[in-house]
Amino acid sequence: MTYLLDWCEANEAAKYILKITSNHTRLGKLVSKAAAQLSATWRDSNGSTAAMFGLSLPALMVAAGVATDFGLMQMKHSKLQSAADQAALAGARELSLASANDDSIKAAADEFARAALNDTSLDITVDAEIDNTNNKVRVTLTETWTPFFAHFLGAKVTPVAVAATAGLFGESKICVLTLTPTEPGALSMTKDSHLRADGCTVYSNSSSASSVFLADTSSVDAKLVCTVGGVKDNGSLSADQVITDCPVLKDPLASRPGLTVGSCDFTKMALNSGTHALRPGVYCGGLTITGTAVANLDPGEYIIKDGPLMVHNDAKLKGDNVGFFLTGTLGLVHFRGNATIDINGREEGPMAGMLIFDDPKQLGLLRVHSVSAKNAINLTGTIYLPNGNLMVDPTATVGQQSAYTAIVAKRLIVQNGPTLVLNTNYDKTPVPVPEGIRVSADIHLVD
Repeated sequence: MTYLLDWCEANEAAKYILKITSNHTRLGKLVSKAAAQLSATWRDSNGSTAAMFGLSLPALMVAAGVATDFGLMQMKHSKLQSAADQAALAGARELSLASANDDSIKAAADEFARAALNDTSLDITVDAEIDNTNNKVRVTLTETWTPFFAHFLGAKVTPVAVAATAGLFGESKICVLTLTPTEPGALSMTKDSHLRADGCTVYSNSSSASSVFLADTSSVDAKLVCTVGGVKDNGSLSADQVITDCPVLKDPLASRPGLTVGSCDFTKMALNSGTHALRPGVYCGGLTITGTAVANLDPGEYIIKDGPLMVHNDAKLKGDNVGFFLTGTLGLVHFRGNATIDINGREEGPMAGMLIFDDPKQLGLLRVHSVSAKNAINLTGTIYLPNGNLMVDPTATVGQQSAYTAIVAKRLIVQNGPTLVLNTNYDKTPVPVPEGIRVSADIHLVD
């Protein structure tokens, strides 16, 4: 009777192990081998209960061990899948950048996958496939591991492989890119300032924890905010997506050549009243428009050398198809007071798409351009200040009548109550959007 009872209990144990693994086909097959060994041992035995238990114990241990191995495999699968998802999203984000190539996309996917797993001891293979035609990145992660029990039964539970695909959907263009690599407040919003960039992307290359900084009365409204570092949001940050730890975006305009600066056409020109028609050329010592002067600009390139482009008081600066190239230590922009600024960038030529182009050769920590004019209503085109800071600080709205405005600068500082409007009505102007000012706004996992 004792023998029969022990056999029944062991048989029920085997059935129970099979039951708890019934939802996992692979584990069920593995455990069924061990359970079958256990049941067969009890059926075929003719020794004592103790002997039967001793014979069956290895099979029972194998069954439990296989279950443990399978649980470990499921855990590995789950962690790998999460890492693959993050890697695919990172690869797609890199794909969206104008400066991306297959190598940089694969490197981003590999970096994010390994960072997500955070275990250098794992034998992991990361493979990224880039589909440039359909704007998708597929990442496959494979981990080779050695199970303790399952391999004794010939089980194929290694390697563990997972895959994830992410793609780009829709398109938006960059309206702000700050280039400083480490400074805090690369985009700084303070003193009741507001940035409206409804249909485009705000991007910061700074690795600072407060790369994007908002004071408690400021706001940013954009389709996407992406920063290499972090966001310090004491105000109101509104976006479809806010992404930190983004890859560094190479300056998309770095390959744009500056203009050749010839001899002076005008020297220290200053206007303080009347209406004037200005011609393109080299303005040595700068161009100053003050008082009630009105300056109507003929189409072309205006080279502002060794002096500021200064418009202030009640002066007006107007022009279509114009571009300003700034060079020399004092070649800075200052729009101030009640000045009216109504200008559209270049439609063709070496400065096509550009409105203000600061010579990349000009360096200096205090290279600050300012837009403080209360009537800076139209700044259509791209403002490119690779080594300069742009300060926008009137107590008024700036750029509300622009078809589009893109800003690529070392830093963008908005303070003292303005609302900076960066429109994206690209089809409403003959001013082209420069190549490289492009990023996909929507990044999603496909599978």
